[in-house]
Amino acid sequence: MKRKTVFCLLAVSLLFFLALAVFAVAVPQIPNTIETKGVAKKCLACHGDYDKLAEKTSEYKASSGETVTPHQYIPHAEKIQIPDCTECHEAHPIPLEDKSKAVKPTNTDWCYGSCHHSGNLQPCKGCH
Repeated sequence: MKRKTVFCLLAVSLLFFLALAVFAVAVPQIPNTIETKGVAKKCLACHGDYDKLAEKTSEYKASSGETVTPHQYIPHAEKIQIPDCTECHEAHPIPLEDKSKAVKPTNTDWCYGSCHHSGNLQPCKGCH
């Protein structure tokens, strides 16, 4: 009986590691030089390259009236960290069976509460 249990555990472990290996190959990799928070890494696996996402949203009208992409690295001068997507968007179910539940544009309140406390998207050095 113990032999069967050990065999089953080994088989399940092997299948688990095989699934991880397949997932690692199938999911686009984010360069190691860029830090991503947990959710951003998962989102970008399907939504694609962050730079292309920023390019697609380059004409976004912020609540301050400015036209700017909300998809920017933190700090903005260097490509160091991608903000967590759920700071601005609600996560949708995976797999996405109902397209009406897809990620929708949102406002930039997180930007104003985090860094741009003056209510605009100007660089920090403008007032600090």
